[in-house]
Amino acid sequence: MKKTFGKTFSTGEFAKLLEINKDTLLYYDKIGLFKPAGTLDNGYRYYTFEQFDQFLAIQSLRTVNLSIKQLKTYFDEPNIQALQQLAIEQQENVAREIQKLQDIQFFLERTVALTKEMKDVLLGKVMIKELLAEPVVYEKIDLSLSLEDLFEQSTSFLKKLGIRSTAAYGMVYAKEDFLNKEFGGGGYLFCRLNHPLAKMKPAGHYAIIYHQGSYEEISQSYDTLLDYLKQEQWILDGDIYEEYLLHSIASKEEEDYLTKISVKVKKCDERKTPL
Repeated sequence: MKKTFGKTFSTGEFAKLLEINKDTLLYYDKIGLFKPAGTLDNGYRYYTFEQFDQFLAIQSLRTVNLSIKQLKTYFDEPNIQALQQLAIEQQENVAREIQKLQDIQFFLERTVALTKEMKDVLLGKVMIKELLAEPVVYEKIDLSLSLEDLFEQSTSFLKKLGIRSTAAYGMVYAKEDFLNKEFGGGGYLFCRLNHPLAKMKPAGHYAIIYHQGSYEEISQSYDTLLDYLKQEQWILDGDIYEEYLLHSIASKEEEDYLTKISVKVKKCDERKTPL
């Protein structure tokens, strides 16, 4: 047997019971979404306890970002089929919102990591660091293309991966081409990213130098890197990575841009000629 309650509640009392602002009840009444049970002789609205569940149903759907229009349409004739369709549609919307938040999180995490990395940078100085293996996505590219075409291909590459501007990305040059100073052939775009297409970049000792300035002047940093490796008896043990760090997002001036150059190295056999 259904139990009924005789007590009625004023707008303020019902709002307090629901822990909401009474303006919400007035607004819902105005648009016809949730109306009071009736009006007293003195003209004041009143609500009943039986309306409590109905309001909670409305609020439940509001919490999943259904619009007022959707709520009004649904509650004109609530039924299981309509509820299921609303849930499916909103589930898809929530999935898109989650992806947006994940993109924002990636952007912020990458920005924090890069800005922290910059604090320890010694510009123009070569460092040898032992790095762990990490996943990297590669895409073949023709280095003889114009700068406009290279930019378009790199933008398309990052877009395909769903990556924003602060991604750890850049170019890879083959060791042999680098040593022969032949940069007009093939190379690779790369992005340090955990992705189904990723391959593991090997762990080991890496020589790292940070170049500050325009790309036209980057050969000076390469010369510094090679001179250091020769002097310290290291040889190249892998391809060369150019990673573009916080360029236009961090500075208006090209001379302030930073490019990270890194290459896997190993100590040379004293019986062999370095590099």
